[in-house]
Amino acid sequence: MTSGQPKRTRRVRKTPDATAFAREQRHRANEFAEALWQLLRNRQCGHKKFRREYPILPYTVDFCCVELKLVVEVDGDEHFTPEGRVYDQKRDEYLGGLGYKVLRIPGYDILRDSRSVIRRIEAAINECS
Repeated sequence: MTSGQPKRTRRVRKTPDATAFAREQRHRANEFAEALWQLLRNRQCGHKKFRREYPILPYTVDFCCVELKLVVEVDGDEHFTPEGRVYDQKRDEYLGGLGYKVLRIPGYDILRDSRSVIRRIEAAINECS
């Protein structure tokens, strides 16, 4: 692969159940995820396409730029418990093993300081490009 060409990614097969679950999650998004989606949609961040509630089996991630294999997870209160941290670490290791970079954003940061959140995501985009 030469520089200047996009990275090729292996297409992940999604089951009908995974697709239905992701669709349901999109309709039930919390205020943090919805606020971030308004900043990511329509290639507003780094001119990259993000998908929300994207299935990467056996998980569904909050946001994914498939082109760069960049996952953005919005962390609510449940992620800051000991159990939540263990689960997230296991999940991040799995996704990392598939070649994804996982960026975790505390939900309240999105509401308090969306500009710094966008800067963090743009920095991750630059690292992955």
